[in-house]
Parts: sequence; structure tokens; C-alpha cells
Amino acid sequence: MKVLYTILMVAFAISFTQAQIEEGVRSMSQGSHNSLSIDIPEADSKTAKKVWMKYIKSTTKKGKTKSEKKTNMIFTDDAELRTIGGANTVDIYLNLTDVGSNVNATVWFDLGGAYLNSEMHGDKYNEGEKFLMRFAIEVAIEMTKQELKAEEKKGKELAKELASLQKKKEGYHKDIEDAENKIREAKSNIEQNVKEQEATNDAIKDQDSVIQAVKDRLKELEN
Repeated sequence: MKVLYTILMVAFAISFTQAQIEEGVRSMSQGSHNSLSIDIPEADSKTAKKVWMKYIKSTTKKGKTKSEKKTNMIFTDDAELRTIGGANTVDIYLNLTDVGSNVNATVWFDLGGAYLNSEMHGDKYNEGEKFLMRFAIEVAIEMTKQELKAEEKKGKELAKELASLQKKKEGYHKDIEDAENKIREAKSNIEQNVKEQEATNDAIKDQDSVIQAVKDRLKELEN
């Protein structure tokens, strides 16, 4: 399973080479500050949020994460993320916005006194890009898992439909067999009926002869 996960990570990393992380000052709950942003294709904010809650928990320590309904932000307070914050804790803000069939993920790293930016923080900023890119890949993996699950469900439904059709086919063959048996029985009944009709015709002729003989006797007696 770990090998498969690694393969998926590499594959999605390659597919995301065209994805661009954009740096810029954007408005958020604490004002307008420098941020990192990426569009994640074929994804939605609901799924991305679930992935983020697991991702932030697995990549940081001690921080407390909560969703702010009023600001539509996900806030992680005092997180230990040494690749970006070093010995200091970091406040992390995330905003997820659905854009057509994609989701835009914008993240702010409050280092305490300054928000992460490429001009001031160099290597830490590069780590911030990696952090966001890995999240985007995790979202893509989750979306693909959901797609796989949906396709597998369709496959099971098709297999069920095939089994139903096969069962119907068996029923049709049984109907044909029953019909053929009835046809053979009917043909046999027809042959027997023809014989019985011939015998009855012969009996009628004999009976007509008997009736005529009685009539002849009656006529002789009357004369």
C-alpha cells in the first residue's frame, strides 16, 4: 500500500508540474497579507477541507485547528512547522473557494511579525510552496480515490445487471424448452386426434348402416 501511495504521489507530482503557485497580497480575516495560492483541478472545497484537516494534523505539531464560519477560513493556531517557522510557532490560515470544476486554495503563514513571503524568507518560502503543493497532491489523490470508488460502484452495478440479464436468458431458454415440449405434445395430440377422428368416422358409417338396416326392417313390417 505504501508503494502504491508513493507511485501516486510521483504521478500526481508530474501532473501538477503545470500548476502554478501564485504569491500575492490577499485579503483575509486578519487584513491583507502575503499569501500562496494554487488552483487544484477537478476538486471541490468540501473534499479539500476534509483533506486539509488530516493534512495539517499530520504535518504540524501542537497547533489547534478550527473552522471559522464567519470568515470562511480554517485557522491553525501556534503550529510547530520547523521547515517554515524554525524554532517559533506559526499561525496558518487557509481559504478554499470553488471555481468552476476546480478549487482555489490560498494559505497564509503568520510567522509572528511578518507573513511568509519570497522576498524576506527565501528558503522558508520554498518550503511553503512545497507544503501547499503537497496538499494539492493530497487533494488530487483523494478526488481520484472518490472517482475510483464511483467507477467501481458503476462496475458492480453493471455486473449486477449482467447477472440479471444472464438469469433472464436462462428463463427465456426454459420458456423455449417448455414451448417446444408443448409443441411436441400438441403434435402428438393432433396425430392421436386424427386417428380418433378416423375411428369415429368409421363408427359413424357402421352406425349409419345399422340405422338403415333398422329402417328397412321397420318399413317391411309396416307394409
